This record gives sequence, C-alpha cells and structure tokens, in this order.
Amino acid sequence: MRRALWVAWVAAALVLGVGCERPSPQKAKSAFVVRPETIEFGPAALGRTKSFKLKIANGGRASYRVEGATSSVPNVEVPPFEPFVLSAGAEQEIEIHFTPQVEGVVQGMVDIITDADDGGQVPVNGRGVKAFVEVPETALDFGNVAMGMVEMREVTVRNPSDVESPLALSIQGTDADQFSAGAGQSDTLAAGEERVVQVAFAPKRLGSAEGALHVVVCEGCEPAVIPLHGMGVASKLEVTPLRVDFGRVALGATAEQSITVRNQGTQALSFSGVQLLDNPGGVFKVVSEPQLPNGLLAAGAAVELRVAFTPVALGRVRDGRVEVGVREQGSTAPGPKVSLTGEGGTSCVTVLPRKIDFGVVAEGMTATREAEVINRCRESVLVSNLQLDTLQGGFFTLAQAPASITVPAGETVKVGVTFSPRAGLLTASAGQLAVTVRTNSTASTEAVSLAGEGRVFKPCKYEMPPELHFGKVPVGASVALGVSVRNTGTEACYLASMQLAAGSDSVFTSLPVQNGVLEPGKKATLVVSFKPDAEGPFSGMAEAWVNGGHPLANLTGEGVKGCFAVQPTTADFGITKLSCGPRTRELLAINDCLGPVTVAGMALEQVGGEFHVTSDQAFPYEIPRGGRVHLTASYTPEDDGDDAATLRFTLNDGAEYTAGLVGRGVTKAEQTDRFFQESEAKVDVLFVVDNSGSMMEEQQSLGQNFASFLSAANQAAVDYRIGVTTTGLDPSPGGWSECPGGAQGGENGRLFPVDGSRPRIITPATPNAATVFANNTRVGVCHWNEQGLDAAYRALSDPLIYKADDPRTPQANDGNAGFLREEAKLAIIFLSDEEDFSSQPVSFYETYFLALKGNDKTKLSINAIVGPMDLGTCPTSSSSGSRYIQLAQATNGAVESICTPNWAASLEKLSNSAFGPNRRFRLTEEPADPARIVVEVDGVQVTDGWHYEADSNSILFDRDAAPAPGAMIEVTYPLGCN
Repeated sequence: MRRALWVAWVAAALVLGVGCERPSPQKAKSAFVVRPETIEFGPAALGRTKSFKLKIANGGRASYRVEGATSSVPNVEVPPFEPFVLSAGAEQEIEIHFTPQVEGVVQGMVDIITDADDGGQVPVNGRGVKAFVEVPETALDFGNVAMGMVEMREVTVRNPSDVESPLALSIQGTDADQFSAGAGQSDTLAAGEERVVQVAFAPKRLGSAEGALHVVVCEGCEPAVIPLHGMGVASKLEVTPLRVDFGRVALGATAEQSITVRNQGTQALSFSGVQLLDNPGGVFKVVSEPQLPNGLLAAGAAVELRVAFTPVALGRVRDGRVEVGVREQGSTAPGPKVSLTGEGGTSCVTVLPRKIDFGVVAEGMTATREAEVINRCRESVLVSNLQLDTLQGGFFTLAQAPASITVPAGETVKVGVTFSPRAGLLTASAGQLAVTVRTNSTASTEAVSLAGEGRVFKPCKYEMPPELHFGKVPVGASVALGVSVRNTGTEACYLASMQLAAGSDSVFTSLPVQNGVLEPGKKATLVVSFKPDAEGPFSGMAEAWVNGGHPLANLTGEGVKGCFAVQPTTADFGITKLSCGPRTRELLAINDCLGPVTVAGMALEQVGGEFHVTSDQAFPYEIPRGGRVHLTASYTPEDDGDDAATLRFTLNDGAEYTAGLVGRGVTKAEQTDRFFQESEAKVDVLFVVDNSGSMMEEQQSLGQNFASFLSAANQAAVDYRIGVTTTGLDPSPGGWSECPGGAQGGENGRLFPVDGSRPRIITPATPNAATVFANNTRVGVCHWNEQGLDAAYRALSDPLIYKADDPRTPQANDGNAGFLREEAKLAIIFLSDEEDFSSQPVSFYETYFLALKGNDKTKLSINAIVGPMDLGTCPTSSSSGSRYIQLAQATNGAVESICTPNWAASLEKLSNSAFGPNRRFRLTEEPADPARIVVEVDGVQVTDGWHYEADSNSILFDRDAAPAPGAMIEVTYPLGCN
C-alpha cells in the first residue's frame, strides 16, 4: 500500500513537471524550416524575371503563422500572398522573383514575417548577366488551320553580343507535337546576328491546340516563353506546298516553283484564281494560273499554278503571300494562303556564260550552244531543275532531257540549248535558261539569258578541202592543223555544226566552231589536234553544214617513232589584235638520227595569207647528224576568228612531217580571264633537310613545330602528302655521328627513312603524324656536302618518282612512287645553314620544277629556311643560302632565316605559302594599260588587296585578301600588243 501511494505521487509529480515546461503555440521552438536553406537564383538575364520556389515548413510540434515576406535586395521581390498557418509537420510554397537590371552579383536576405521564435531570414544570391539572345515575348496565334495543312508564323531573335552564341529552341506544352520551330537552322547565332525563326502549326487533332516556344536566352537563365495557339479544323482541300522556298537565286535570275491545289471532297469547289497579298519589293510574281470552266474545281480534280521569284538585291527578302481563291460554293470565307520566301545572292555553283547570243540563224536550221554548270562546292550538287522559257520570237529548247544531274565537287557538266527561228518571223528572239541546283538542304538558282535572230538565206557557194593530212607525227606529240570553209560566192552563207564527225578516231580532238554567218570572201576554221598514242595510221572526218550543202573533209595521220622531228609540233600565236602587227615564233627541224637526213622541201599550206615562214637554210638541205635548222614563223591576222596553217617537211624518202601554226585574230579591245580558286586543295610537300654536322638543333626545332606548319593545312582541310629527304647524295660515314634511316646520309633524293622503319609519306590519315614527322626530320648529322637542289631534283625525277623501288640500290621499296600527284600543288621546303653546292644553275631547277606542274606557277611553291644574305643577323649559319633564296624568290615562295627566334611563327608563314589559297593568277595576254584592269570575285568588283605584277603578268592578291576556296575570279583588261 505504501509502495502504491509512492508510485502515484511520483507519477503526479512527473505530470506536473512536464506541464510546467510545455511550450505554448506562440512560442514554438525551432519550428521554422525552409527548403532549400538559401535562395540561389544563379544567373538571370538583365530585364527578365527569374522565379524561385521556396518551401516553408514547420519542424516543431506546435503551429505558427506566416504573415508575409519582404526583401532587402533590390530587384528581388516576393509577390503578395494570403497569410497562412503551418501546423506541426506541414509545409507551404511561396514564389520569389529576381529581375536584375545590371550585371553582377546580388546578395541579401528575404525576411519571412512569422511568429516562430527562431526567426525567418533566408539568404538570397543571384547574378545579373547579359542575355545572348533577345526575344520578344509576343504570343503567336495561328488561327484555324485545316487538318493535314501547315500554317507558319515568325519570331525574330537577335544576338546582341560581340561573340557567337548558342541558340536553343524547344516546344513544350500538352500539344507540343503539333508545333515545330527552327527546322534546319543553325544552333548558333553569329555576333550581332538577327534571325527570323519560322514556327509552324500542323494540326493532328481537331480543336484547340496550346503550346509554348521556349528560347534559352543565357546559360542557366529562365527561358523566354512565347505562347502558341491554334485551332485544327477539318478540310476537303489540299494545297501543297504551303510554304514555297525558292532558295538562293542569283540577281537578275528568275526561279519558278509550282503550287498544287487538289479537291479531295465529293462536291465541286469555287475557284477564282490566285492573288498576291504580300509582295515586298515586287520580287514575287504569279506566272500562270488555270482558267477553270464555270470557275469550278471538280471533285477529285487538281490544278497547278506557278509562282516566280526575281531578286533585285542581295540577302533574304521578307516573306510574300499568295491567296488561292478556292472555297465551298456560296462561301465568302478567305482561301488558303501560301507563304513565299527566297534569298538573293550567289552560291558555290556557277553557270557560265551568263548570256548566250546565238546571233543570226538561218530559217529552217538550228544552232546549239552550251552552258557550263561549274560546281565549286566541297560536296556534290544535284541539278534538280532546268527551266527553259522563250520570252519572245523563236524557239529555245533543251538539247537533252531535263533529267536530274549530279555534279561532283570541282567538276563541270554541260547543258545544251538549241535555238530554232520561227518561220516567217525575222525579229529578235529572247529567252532564259534557269538552272536550279541543290546541295544538302539548300537550293540556288542561276540564270542564263538567251538571244537569237532568224534570217532567210539563199543557197551559198563555198569551198572546203576534201582532206586534211597530218603526215608523220611522233607518238605522244600533238600537231594542230586547221580545215577551213570559205564563202566563194556573193551571198552570205550560214555555217552550222562545224565539228569532228562521230566515229573519228579518238586521237583527233577539236572544239566545235560556233554557228554563224559567213559573209562573201570570209572563212571559218576548225582547228583539229592529232596526238597519236601508238604507231600506225589513224583517220577521222570533219564536217559542217551550210545552207545548201554538207561539206566534209577526211582526216589522216600516222604515229611514228622516228629520229627526225619538228619542235614545237604546234606553234600557237594566241590572241592577236588586228592592229598590233605580226607576232613571231621560232621552230626547229631536228635530226637525231645516226646519219644525215635530207629535207627535200618545205611547204606552207594555208587558206589566206596570215602566216609566213622563213628558214636559215634553203631547201633541199642535208641536215647532218645532230644538226638543227632554225625557222621563224610570223602571224598577221586579217580578220576576227581562228587561223591555221600547215608547215610540211618532205624528206628524201617521201616521208612527210608536219608542224601546225595556229592563232586567233581579234578586233576587240578587252580580254576577260576567268579563274576558280580550288575548293579542296591537294598539296604534295617535300622537305629537303640539311644533314651536316651543325644541324642537330634545327632538325629538332623543325620536328617540334609540326603543328604550326600544318596550321593552314588543317584550317583549309587540305589533302596533303609530306615527305622528307636530305641534302646528301652519297653515303657519308663521317661527321658527328652515323646517320639513321639505312642510307648513311646518302638518300640521293629517296624519301627518309629509306629502310621503311616508319611511314615515308605522311597524309591526314597517318596515325600520330606529328611524331612520325618529328622522327623523319631527325635525319642525322653525318654529311659535309650540301646539295639540296640536286636532292630535290632527283627525288622528283625518274626513276624515283615513278617507281616503288629504286633499281639502283639494294634496299627494297625505297622509291618515291605515290608521293607526287599530277593534280596537286607541289611545295618544296629547303632547310639548311649552308650554301647549296648542286651541279646545275638555279634556272635549271626552276625550269624543271615548273615543268612538273605544266608551267603553272600557281601549282608550285618553293620555300627556304636558310642562312640569310646578311650573316650578321645569323652568326650560327656557316654561309648564306643564296641559291635557295634565289629559287624561292623566283617562284614567289617564303624565305626565313635559319636563325629564326620563333620557329612556330616561321613555319606558320611557310604553311601559308604551301597550303594557303592561291594568290597569283597569271593572265593569258598582256594588258595594254595595267591601270585599267578590273578584278571581280564572285561577281563583286574588288578595288584593293591586289596588284598587277608585270614580271609574271599576273594578278597577285595580298596574303590576307586571297579569294576563298571555291571563289570565281574574273580579270578584265585592255589588250596590248606583244
């Protein structure tokens, strides 16, 4: 009993004790909790509001009241909310906004007003940043859109910064699948770029559709949200496409596209034609629209209308719109609308010439000319549309089916156009050829204007020799002779299709003569080249058409391997102004036989008297073994056009050898040369490295800076082949140490290492190319006789250049086959601290290396890192590399000092010289006045960044002004006399 009373007393005391310490609801302890503990806004775009959700929780056992919240931070605010009570364990979310006005970090406190004991302050952090995309937050309403159709709207975004910025677009919302934006556009915005983003609504379901376009304006920032709304409605009408994109169209050209309207219902629809609603700049036009009986489009029927785009300025134009007047009968609802868009400008595809003038064509005959589609892009393009329109007069037709044609990168296809005069219509005719090409997802259109005139001709009198005999021509040599049609009557002749007849042996080649009018006494000449590829006889035929006849001439020639020759086999006088007087060329009759050869006679055969030939010997004449007879030929054109003559040598045994004389007379005062900058360069690079005893450090510096040397190559995606040889010709076991590579320093032009222990030709596909190059440039320091020019000559001559194995050496596979490519540019780089001691004069090597590239200076770059002329600036160099410098300067290459303090910078200069775009463009004729030269790049005149170089008769661009890969360069200049 006493124990029970004691327990009851203790229990009561405990109850009373606990009751005394129990907190009231107004004094809750540690009840205020926020999640997260800090409000972190992160970056927020200036002027835009970023939201943050803060959870306020009750972590105690008694409830407390939240009355509101205030902020001590400018531009951070808490939207007003109704006071609320949080019971034990409960939580509620409030929203906090941050709208920065200046860049920089913002810090402070948000004070939650509450009756909780342990406070209500929450730290807040944020950072104002400039947006990289500016977006207007205007809702887009697409209105009612028929199922299966698409309606377009536009949003303009802009990058206000001075650096490239990303552009991230996304569609969100319950009906996001019915909207799309920015299809096919780049995901970056250039500095300052303003872009129109196309937003499309293609309803998949009937009824209202809601979505939102989200545009990220800066990293971590709240996106700009543009509400989207549209209504999907049913329709029995199909209009395709709903957006016509003409792509890029050259100024002055016209591109056409079709729009198809199809009635898919069971009732006829009213059709009232087509109306242009929006036509900014007047660049869009409705070309054709159908006229339907009773103005009705029958059930199941379809009609096609055509619209055209003719840009008048460069750049993208504002969209146009056409309304198709098709609707249910009795309805006044607006018809469906089709948007039109396009861009004025040029592309990497060129169509030349820009104008084809057929001149006068005889009634009842035709004339055919060709336009060239030239692909200067880095990838293949598709000629997807050839549109030929006769604007007035006669008939212009395609000479081939208008099928799609693929044009590989860097290649050309020809499109033939034929003009036929309309009977009885003798006025001028005009037309246009529009060529549309596609590359990836873009299209471009180029135009060629066409002109011609019909005329009635009476049958004319003419003469043409029945045979053109080439005689004996050495195998592999080419002789160009001419066959002429001369008008011998008093009436004008119309000449057409003067060309090689089908079936002629392939060793005969010729460019067709353009159709034209032959006035009385005038002639037209077909220049035919004969290049036998084997011994034996060959034959062919030349043909022409005139009003009243079909003249023919048999072609005969024989390929021989003899010891008598005439060089050159064709003397080409080029273009000569009629007012300039004669041009002269030198020829040689050469006897390389074992004994004397007697030339019984020499004859000059020609139609007219433009050519004259004199000899330093009278014929007949016996040419001794090894003897030469010099001849001088002159050309004085009498009228415009091609001229040709045959210089025929008859030997004592009756054998005939011929040389051709060709030229072209012009009265015009100007010449235009056209060049194309290579769009995908191929460069073969030969390093010739001095392997004498003082070159160890320079070899190491060269290898360590390989990346700098490849800088221009990588930037231009050049297809390169790089090989290394040494200045040593004979093995040399002396020196500081024995040279590696298997040849003891006597590579003799063979690529290093001759033992094949590493790749000897480095390409973009070579694994660890930098390491391979560094090792290949460590050629050793064993030699004392530097003969770099001879080494380069031997590396690029027979037998090394054509054979995989050098037959003169015991090593296997030590030839240089596969290094030199006919179509590639050749770059030679000499590295030496000593003068060159090769056997030939510098001019010999210049002539040889140029001949390797067909005497095209644009395909040769010779460079040197050698001892400078002023050795005071380079005390470690043994002597000046004057012969290397002379060769480099003769070919406009780069020259650097072997004492260069910055190998990376020096090699970068050599990289620009070897791999950079071509800067020199040699003119075909000599300008009469260099001050009147006009240079255009891609059709735009360039007035600075280039100059005329008289020594090479070339246009030379500054290094930073060189035309970009794929560019077309046109140089127009007055013709002079030379």
